[in-house]
Amino acid sequence: MAGQLAAAPGAEVLVVGGAASSVGLYAVAAAIALGSRRVRYIDRDAAQCEAAARLGADAELHEDPWPRSFARAAVTVENTMETDGLACALRSTDDYGYCTSVAIHFAELTPLPLLHMYTKGITLHLSRADSRRYLPEVIDLVTSGRLDPSLIPTRVVGWEDAAEGWLEPAVKLVVSRSR
Repeated sequence: MAGQLAAAPGAEVLVVGGAASSVGLYAVAAAIALGSRRVRYIDRDAAQCEAAARLGADAELHEDPWPRSFARAAVTVENTMETDGLACALRSTDDYGYCTSVAIHFAELTPLPLLHMYTKGITLHLSRADSRRYLPEVIDLVTSGRLDPSLIPTRVVGWEDAAEGWLEPAVKLVVSRSR
């Protein structure tokens, strides 16, 4: 995701859905830190929309089902874990734009609007995060003050409470181990 965001400073970014809630919010924070012209965040969860708005995104609460598309953006980030959400994000990507799916799609087969992607020249990126590769850039953004990870709603629990903490909903759970 960071590669697509870094490749499009000044571009508009659209983040669709919050299945992995902290991931979508980090995408918003990173897009803003990297100089995106506008960041839109669309989700079904009001609290996630509020958090995205606090980060600086134009946030919109969305009801079911996912539409065919939203207003298009140069870079889209799909975080729905739903085939209709993935298709919506792809169709919401500008011509010759980039769509990154940060959600896991567990089905053995996931349909894609390939004809649309082909005719519009859309690039789809799928993979686990290559965190190590982008860590120096992220550290630079944090130390420069352009990216503040503390703005992402986080719940911290001690090591001894990790099992119980995992069972309670949290945007981002951090397990701390005293030394």
